[in-house]
Amino acid sequence: MNYNFDIIEKIVLENGYDKSLSSILITFCKYISNNQWSGACHAISSVLYVILVENGYKPEICIGEVQKDNYIFDHSWIELNGKIIDIAIGLTLDGTYISAPIILDINIESKEKNKIKYGANGNGIEEEALLVSQCPFSLYMDMFPYNDKGLWGIVEELINKEIDIQKMKIKYQNVKRKIYN
Repeated sequence: MNYNFDIIEKIVLENGYDKSLSSILITFCKYISNNQWSGACHAISSVLYVILVENGYKPEICIGEVQKDNYIFDHSWIELNGKIIDIAIGLTLDGTYISAPIILDINIESKEKNKIKYGANGNGIEEEALLVSQCPFSLYMDMFPYNDKGLWGIVEELINKEIDIQKMKIKYQNVKRKIYN
């Protein structure tokens, strides 16, 4: 999907954050779009979580069910001061289009408050999401099969510098996902 990512800066500034947050989110949205990552919400949210923490923010990484109309599915997203950041909402694993990215509760396409229900009560998270929720965060970051360095390599690509992965593994070893189930 091609979106006008410039709206992200406006949303971020209107919510009292500085341009560094909008820069992070715009860079990430473009990366996801350029690399056609769909159905990768757990990976996207994990990488974004690390980048936000490394830039001084205090996000929560969340996993649970999400509902749009009558469609309920397992999903991962970020919450920052109680507001949703969801760059991965675009396409589900089965290819269903859900929404443009949500930035601080705002849909970047409609520019309106998000209408998707996060933490919905469906049938409970299914096996894959349950495994992700139970997997130690650093191990999950290691297991990404499309980069020799796991998701840590994607972090490096997005911040455009090499990181000490061993130190990062230790730093993030006790991260727990907030589970909506």
